[in-house]
Amino acid sequence: MGQAGWKGLLQSAFDYKTEKYVIAKNKKVGLLYRLLQLTIVLYLIVEIMSSL
Repeated sequence: MGQAGWKGLLQSAFDYKTEKYVIAKNKKVGLLYRLLQLTIVLYLIVEIMSSL
């Protein structure tokens, strides 16, 4: 490995990734998102209660 290879390896050792967040200021999209969350939570509750 040449000097350029070691330099690239050392530089990439200190790289990091960050997450990007999107805030959608659309009431229809927000409502759909919350309804989907509520549906999933209710499904899980029903499934857990029915297995008892």
